[in-house]
Amino acid sequence: MCNVKSIKSLKRLALAGCAVIALSQGTASAEGPSVQFDITTQDLAAALNEYGLQSNQEIFFKEDELQGLKVRALRGYYDPEVALIYLLESTDINYRRNKLGTILIGSASDSLKSGIQKILYNTNTDYESDITVYEEDEKVDETAVFEEIIVRGIARKIRPDDQSSATGLNLSLIETPQAVTVITSEMLNMIGASSAYEATDLIPNVQRGGFGFGLQQVNMRGIFNLTRRVNGIELDNRFTSIRSFAAERIEVVRGPATAIYGVTGGFGGEINSILKKPKNELGLEIGAEFGSYDSSQYTIDLTGPIAGEKLSGRIVALYEDYGLPLDIEGVDLSNEQYMIMGSLDWQATDSTIVRGTYYHQARDVDPWDGGALIDNGDGTLSLPDVNPRQWYFSHPDQSNEKTSWDLAMLEIEHEFDNGWYSTTKATWDQYDHDLEYFFPFGPFGGFALADNEVYIYSYDVERSGEQLTFSQSLGGDFEMFGQEHQFFFAVEYQDDVTPNRFELLNSQFQGFATIDWFTEGVFDPAIGPQFSDGTPFLPIGGDREAQLGVRQETFEDTSDLKLNLQVLLKPTEKMQLLLGVLYQHNTTTNKTTIIGGNEQADPRVQNTSFDKTIFRAGLTYDIVDDAGVIDDARIYYNFSEGFEPQIIDDVDGNEIPLPQTMTQHEAGIKAELFDSAIGTSLAIFHYNISNIAVRNSNLGQFGGFGAFAPGGSQKATGVEFEIAGEFLPGWNVIANYAFMDAEVTDPGFLPPIAPVTTPRHSGAFASSYEFLEGPLDGLRIGGLLKFSGNYTFATPRNNNRFGDVPLNEGSHVRFDLNGSYKPSEGPLEGVEFYFNWVNVFDEDILVSKQGHPGFGIMFIDQQTVKGGVRYRF
Repeated sequence: MCNVKSIKSLKRLALAGCAVIALSQGTASAEGPSVQFDITTQDLAAALNEYGLQSNQEIFFKEDELQGLKVRALRGYYDPEVALIYLLESTDINYRRNKLGTILIGSASDSLKSGIQKILYNTNTDYESDITVYEEDEKVDETAVFEEIIVRGIARKIRPDDQSSATGLNLSLIETPQAVTVITSEMLNMIGASSAYEATDLIPNVQRGGFGFGLQQVNMRGIFNLTRRVNGIELDNRFTSIRSFAAERIEVVRGPATAIYGVTGGFGGEINSILKKPKNELGLEIGAEFGSYDSSQYTIDLTGPIAGEKLSGRIVALYEDYGLPLDIEGVDLSNEQYMIMGSLDWQATDSTIVRGTYYHQARDVDPWDGGALIDNGDGTLSLPDVNPRQWYFSHPDQSNEKTSWDLAMLEIEHEFDNGWYSTTKATWDQYDHDLEYFFPFGPFGGFALADNEVYIYSYDVERSGEQLTFSQSLGGDFEMFGQEHQFFFAVEYQDDVTPNRFELLNSQFQGFATIDWFTEGVFDPAIGPQFSDGTPFLPIGGDREAQLGVRQETFEDTSDLKLNLQVLLKPTEKMQLLLGVLYQHNTTTNKTTIIGGNEQADPRVQNTSFDKTIFRAGLTYDIVDDAGVIDDARIYYNFSEGFEPQIIDDVDGNEIPLPQTMTQHEAGIKAELFDSAIGTSLAIFHYNISNIAVRNSNLGQFGGFGAFAPGGSQKATGVEFEIAGEFLPGWNVIANYAFMDAEVTDPGFLPPIAPVTTPRHSGAFASSYEFLEGPLDGLRIGGLLKFSGNYTFATPRNNNRFGDVPLNEGSHVRFDLNGSYKPSEGPLEGVEFYFNWVNVFDEDILVSKQGHPGFGIMFIDQQTVKGGVRYRF
C-alpha cells in the first residue's frame, strides 16, 4: 500500500499490503481489528477527515489535489485498511504510510513520492529493499525537496458537513435546500451545553424561553416548540431534552419540517438528537464536574467489543446534583437528575447492523420558574427591578417536580448490493410527570392588588403516557436520463399503548406575596416566608389530591399513520430538484371523566380524525466551483406547507376541530470556503400561519380556561446568517445573526404585536483557539458572546388590558468564557481539564413564560462557574 502507483483494483492493493507491513515495522496492519464507520456521501477531503477521526489515525494530505472528488457512503464495521481502500477506490489517489503509521494521501506525482522518500529517510527505514515495488518509470529523485502538505484533523474538528434530519436523503449541508444547523459533541463541550436547550445559542433565530410549568421552552422563528425527537422518532416526552452526553450530535431543521415528519412537525423547526453508537474498539471516558450553587456531575462512557468483531456495546451514564441559582439563607433548593443508556451493535452480516438501545432519564427537582410583570398604574407594564437570586415564589417543601422517561429502540440497518439502504426502527417510550408548585398570578399591582403584590395559588398536574412507534424506510440512488438521482421512502405508524392521562388538581388560594418576600430583611429563615399581611406561609398538608380534589381528568388515545416520499432529481450537473409528499392519517379520541371537579357519569368523548397530504419543493443550483477561496457555493429555494390539528372550546363548552395551517417560502445561499474548512449560509424566509385560537373571554379568574375563537394569525419575514469552521489551524469560530419581523394578530384587539420572546435582532459569536505545538500544546481558550434586541412579554389580549403599547424590553448581551487543557504526552496524556463561566458580567436576562395567563416571566442564564476533569482512552 505504500508503493502503489494508483488504486485501480483491490487485488493490486492487497499485494502491495505486504510492503506496508514490512515498511511500517508493525505499526500498521493489513488485517487489524474492525472499526465502525459512519461516513456519508461527501467530498473526499471531508470523508478522509471523518475517516481519521473514526479510526483514530493521523492523516496528511494536500487538499487541492482532492478538490472535486467525492466518495460514496461508508457505514458498518470494516478493517481500517479496507475502509480506506473503499473510499479511494473510484479515484486516482494513492495512500502510503511512514514508519510511525501516519497515512500520507496524494496523487502519484513525483513531489509526493519524493516527500514519502524523505520521510522514509528520516525514520531510518530500509526502503531500498522495498522500492522495487514501483514500476520502472516511477523511480524518484532522492534529492527532491519534501513539498509542504496541509494537515487537517489534528485540532479538534467542530464543523460538520452532513445532515440526516431534513430530507432522509444522503445530502451534505450545502446540498440541502433548507436551513439546517448541526451541533456536534465538540461544539457542545466547547460552550458547556448539557442539552439541546442549552445549545440554542449556536442556532440563529432560536431562543430559550425558560422552564414554565416544568417544560423546557424553545422558541424557533417566533414559535414555541416542545417536540422531542431522538434518532428521528418523535417521542411523547415533552418535559426534558435528552442529555447531550448521550448524543453524538444535535440536528436542528429550521422552518416547517412537516413534509418529512408529518403534522407533528413544529412550524418553527425540529430538534433531533442522534444517540451515541457502540464502537468495536475499546474506549472509555470518565468525568467529574463541580460548580456554582453546590452543583456536581459525574459521567462515564464505556464502549468496546463484546464478542469478537461482530458484537459491541456501550454504556453511558450521568448523575447530577445541583442547587438553583438563588441565594436564600436557610432554604435548601437541592435537585438531582440522572440518565443511563445501554446499547448493543450486532454485525449480523457484512451489510446488516442490528442495534438495540435503552435510555432512562429521571429528575427530582424544584420547578422554580419565576414570577410576574409589574403594573405601573398608568396602563403600562414593566419588568421588575429585583435581585434574580431572590426571585422565588414558592416553598421548597411544597414545590416539586418528578419526571421519569424510558425509551427502548431497535434499529436494523441494511445495505443492498446495489447501494440502496434500508432502516427499520421499532420504539417504545413512556413517561410519568408529576408537578406541584405554587403559582404566582399577577402582575404585581394588577387585579386590585397592591403595587408589590401577587396572588399565590397551588398548581398540581400529573401526566403520563406510553406509545409504540414502527418505521420502515428505503433509500438510494437510481439512474434516469443519463443522470444519477436519489429517493427516500418511509412509512411510520404510532399508537398509544395506554391513553395519555392528564390530571389537574383544584387550585387553592394561598395568600398575597410581596415582590421581595425572600429578600434579606423581609425573609426570616427561622420563620420561613411570610405573606404581605405578616402571617406565615402554611404549606398544604396531607395528601394533595385528597386535600384539593381533582378539577379535570382527561385521557387521550391517538393512532397515526404516515407515508413519506422524497425524491432528489438532477436535471443538470449543477441543478438538484427536491420534491416531497407526505400523507398522514390520524385518529384521536379524548375522554374527559372529570370536569370542573365533578366526576362525569357519562364521560365527554370527542373523536377527531383527519387525512392530510402535504407537499414540499426545493431547488439547489451550483453557482461556484473552485473559485479562489470558495470551494463550492449554491443557491437554494424551498417551499413548505404546515398543518397542525387543534381543538378549541367555544363559549358553550363544545369542542370544535380547528386545524392550523402554514405556508413558508425560503431562499438562500450556502458555501464552503478554504478547502472546506469553513461553511456558511444565508437564509431569507417568509411564512403565514392561520387559525391561531384566541381567547373569547377576559382574564381575571385563575383556573378558568375560558372559551376560544378562530381568527388569529401570525406572519413573519426573517433573515438568518451563520458561519462555522476552522479559520486557522486550532482556531475555530461559530457565529450567527438573525433578523426577525414577526407579528401576531388577534381580531379582538389591535394593533398586532410580535410573538413573545422573539427579538427583532439576535446573534452569537463563539470562538476558541487551541495551541497545537510548543509549551502550551493542548491548551484551548474560548468565549461566547450572545446578544439580543428587545422582545415582547405579553400576548395581544394580555397586553390590551394595559394599553395598546406592548411591553418591549429585554435586550441583553451575555458573555461567557470557557477553556480546557489536554496534555498530548506524559503521565497525564488522555486527561482533560476544563472550565465554563456563564454570564461573566452577571447580566439580568428575563423572558416570558409561554402559555402563562398571568403575565409570567422568569430569569434565565444566571451567572455560574463550573470546572471539571475528564479522562479518555
